[in-house]
Amino acid sequence: MKKLLLLFSLLLSINSFSQNIYWFDVIIDVDRQNTENVAELVTDYYSSIKIPEDVSVSFSSIAMKGNNFKGTHILSMFSQSAKSLADFRGSLKGPSWQLYISKIRNYIKSSRRSAGVGLLNFNLDKPQPIGQVWVFKVKNQPGFAASFGKLMKSYKSPGLVSMGQIVHGSDNGENMYIYLTYPDLESAFKFGPDNKKEQEAFATFQKEISNSTYSQTFTRVLIKQF
Repeated sequence: MKKLLLLFSLLLSINSFSQNIYWFDVIIDVDRQNTENVAELVTDYYSSIKIPEDVSVSFSSIAMKGNNFKGTHILSMFSQSAKSLADFRGSLKGPSWQLYISKIRNYIKSSRRSAGVGLLNFNLDKPQPIGQVWVFKVKNQPGFAASFGKLMKSYKSPGLVSMGQIVHGSDNGENMYIYLTYPDLESAFKFGPDNKKEQEAFATFQKEISNSTYSQTFTRVLIKQF
């Protein structure tokens, strides 16, 4: 009951000033020699079907990750409408879907799924091809969200920024994430505060979330946007 109350409090505290983004990810593990075959199958299938205007699908490689991260590619579906996303996911069936799945299974060593919602979102008009995710285990989710919102009042990002909740398919208690995009690898290398005001804001954020546990990070590079 306590966890449910915390979640309800979190949703109430942020819903008034941010449009949610709902997402569904499939992370797959592919041997290097099979990456082109997988990319071709994904591109052929998702280019051949009708994707609703308010749903986006992307396919990316996972270029940088920790030793314990199992996966080489990620297929993402996202929308500002939970219903549109669910309806689209439910529409993936029939002979063409079954044929696609039967072919791609030959090249995939493993797969896993997760879903969640971006609760605080900034620069939605600046999606970039390189995206980095930081994942946390958070006890006080409303407090984490409030601290992040305060940070973003001082930090100027070159790309899209999203903070949200992992709702399904989380691992080892991971429940919150921060996602940031970059236009190129140089910008990704340079990530961080650029001035004293931003340095102080980052220091305050780190202090305020000190009871949370940083779990992992990984970086994705866009292959195809559908």
